[in-house]
This record gives sequence, structure tokens and C-alpha cells, in this order.
Amino acid sequence: VVDQLVDRTHGRADTFHVAQATGDTLVVRSSPQESADEIRTLTAAEEVSGQVVGLVSQELGDWVAIYLPAGPPGTVGWVERDAVTLSRHRYRIEIARTAHTLTVFNGSTAALTAPVAIGPDAPAPGARLFVKDLLATPDPAGPYGSYAYGLSGSFNDFAAFTRGQGVVALHGTNDPATLGFDVDHGAVPLAPTALASLVDTVGLPLGTPVEVTD
Repeated sequence: VVDQLVDRTHGRADTFHVAQATGDTLVVRSSPQESADEIRTLTAAEEVSGQVVGLVSQELGDWVAIYLPAGPPGTVGWVERDAVTLSRHRYRIEIARTAHTLTVFNGSTAALTAPVAIGPDAPAPGARLFVKDLLATPDPAGPYGSYAYGLSGSFNDFAAFTRGQGVVALHGTNDPATLGFDVDHGAVPLAPTALASLVDTVGLPLGTPVEVTD
């Protein structure tokens, strides 16, 4: 069932649905019923952005199945519809590791294509994640640029990010000469101008699916 949900949500769908918790916590259950086991409680305090966001995989009556923002990629759980607000968008991202490129699609249209570097914390080929938060870095002139988009599939920690310790993110770089190559730190660096375009021009929404190819 999970594989079917992954294919449905991360395929070439025209529209993606996003669930955002209305409160500071969001109870996740193993099936769409109140008596189901609680598999996790997501909290806003654990997210860098202060928001709990999940990519929707299925809706069933008063329940919504979401891909969770942290933990093993592809983990799905059920939340009550009344506990979230739902939105939708048409953006998705493809990262080609060998070609060292990132392409943002709006529907079938490529809204932005940019060279990237591939660091040791970059997602592996075949990974299907989503953008779970956006943060402004404390030092725009530093190694991670002005902004970073945190990706699902890891327990993001801002202090760890600033130390370059294992946080999965799309982020800037202060060394554009490394773009198009593998690098020894970070995840997926891209040019500050491209990152600024994603933030200020494209307005990339949280819950944007990210697919990584070889």
C-alpha cells in the first residue's frame, strides 16, 4: 500500500496536497480511526520552521494520510482532518545527481533549472522526499548562503545544520565554483541567485515533492 501511495503522490500528478497542523502538536495514528495505535506525535517545536507540514498521500472521510516530515523516508501515518489545514500546489523538484542539476516544475513546465553541487548529506538516488521547512541562515555570507529548504526524511536540527552535521537540505553556497561537482560538505548547494529565485520569485511552497535520480 505504501508503494502505491508513493507512486501516486510523487508521480507526474498535476496537483499536490499539503497538510499543515493547526496546533502545536499533531497526533499520527496507524490507521484512520481514533482507536488506532498512536505511532508518533509531531510537534512544531521540533521543526526548524516551527510548522508541522506533511505531504498528503490519501484522504478518507475525516482522516488524511500524510508522509511524515521526519523519520525514514516514505513513512505514512493518519491524522484527523480537523487537526490540519489543507492546501494544494503544482510544484515538484527533480535532482539529477550525475548531471548535478536541479529542476523545479510547475505542472509540466520547468520553472527553474540550476546547477548544483552534491555533498555527502545529499539524498541517495531513488529518494522521494518533500520540502518541509524554509529558514533564513544566520550568516548569508557563510558556507550555506542566505536560505535553506529542509527536506523530509531526517530529523533536522538548526544547530546541527550550522555545524554541517547531517541535515538534508537545499541550501546556498559561498563558493559557486563548486557547482556542477561533488563536494565534501553539505547536501545540495545551489547558487545564491537560484536560491533567492526559489524563495522570492517562484515562492516554492512547503510540501513540494523532491525526487532524486542518479
